[in-house]
Amino acid sequence: MPRRWTLVLRDHADAARPVRAVDCHGLLNSWWPQSDAEHGAAKKWAMNGWPQPLADRLWVWSLTWMDDTPPETDPAGLVGRVQRVGDHLLEPLSVTEVHTRDYTAVLTEPRRAAHAASLHTLSPVVSLARNYDGEDSFQAWPGPRLLFGAVHRAADGRLGGSGAVGAVARFAPRELAEPWLRRIDEVTARLRRLPDDSAPVRAAEHPGPAGRTVLGWEGGLRLTLPRGSDGRIVADFGALLELVELTGVGKYTAQGFGALRVDTLTAGDDAAVGRRRPSSRDRRRPRSPRPVHAEHQEQGFDGLLFD
Repeated sequence: MPRRWTLVLRDHADAARPVRAVDCHGLLNSWWPQSDAEHGAAKKWAMNGWPQPLADRLWVWSLTWMDDTPPETDPAGLVGRVQRVGDHLLEPLSVTEVHTRDYTAVLTEPRRAAHAASLHTLSPVVSLARNYDGEDSFQAWPGPRLLFGAVHRAADGRLGGSGAVGAVARFAPRELAEPWLRRIDEVTARLRRLPDDSAPVRAAEHPGPAGRTVLGWEGGLRLTLPRGSDGRIVADFGALLELVELTGVGKYTAQGFGALRVDTLTAGDDAAVGRRRPSSRDRRRPRSPRPVHAEHQEQGFDGLLFD
């Protein structure tokens, strides 16, 4: 089942270079090693960004394990054991499990039936698109299909892929995954992508291995379903949102890139509940012009994080 842990760590290093993605990846490779045959394949984990400093040498870090089979090393068993991350000596002080829902629950009983959502990056997203000449090029304004990953079928019939839909293809029960994946094209085709004025999408560079620079994008965007979408499509969209926050978006999610925070939004009848009807005195008073941001103010914001 998809599992996520949030770790609080203490740094015992007096001086250290900034945390690097390659160092974090190396640590998790030692925790959760793969066989030689699987070493070049997609990892079974995703980092929700990199360790972030809090205060007084304390750091916080979130990790996701996507396979149904539990990992050999449970982060909870590492409390009190110092872990080297580059120049840093990080000792886990606490490990909190924040997600333990299996794929059956995620796909059939999503936590929220959402009509709209706001997605904000926590680390740069590396989005690549294949050109007509076969070369990969950076893409800073991805559509819904690219946001949720891709699925492919190997010659032996096994399903593989990346991102949210790729995790379902690789790890969810086959009898549940295949019909769900066949429906997802309809969901992503209906989704509309809107900019988020509070966090515009922008290009970002992040230090990579061997002195190279990884080019990505940061910021926020909104996804909305058309009014009147049926309950099945709304539920499948809710499952996609829960999955994409666990898996991340784009390439190099096993190195900490592509981490997202998902906030679900409701509008319409849900937001109208409890809205005060203006009194007759209010209706007689001349009203000022409606501000542009009024539509955003009237939306009911749940503040729900799938963590």
